[in-house]
Amino acid sequence: MSTFKVVYNGCYGGFDLSAQGLAEYNRRASKSVTLPSFIDREDLFLIEIVETMDAKEINSPYSRLKVKEFDKKFESFLKWHEYDGAEIVEINYEGYVVENVKLIIRSKDTSAEEKVERITNIYDDIIDISLGIKKYKY
Repeated sequence: MSTFKVVYNGCYGGFDLSAQGLAEYNRRASKSVTLPSFIDREDLFLIEIVETMDAKEINSPYSRLKVKEFDKKFESFLKWHEYDGAEIVEINYEGYVVENVKLIIRSKDTSAEEKVERITNIYDDIIDISLGIKKYKY
């Protein structure tokens, strides 16, 4: 399974880096970013810093940066929720299903039976994910 990661703030306050965290990001990325808000949440250097450095060194007093990993197929289907700076990032399953069902229905070289099977598989996968069932490929 191919995955991707994003960085989010797990406490009230807001997405931020300490001066030391921002300096380390700039050093590793060979950039001169002055505000953490200009750093992409999927930036590999940011992810590396959050995963490898001491949280006390990289976080500001009002941030607790964390990394969350998702299956690559959901990359365009994330929902971000924020309340007083605390963020939640999750998959927009409805958007994923709608977009993929549209693609299947519009495909010209697929029989009706194949379309039904592919749509059924999408719904089965989403149900399995929501129930926490992992499929293993041998």
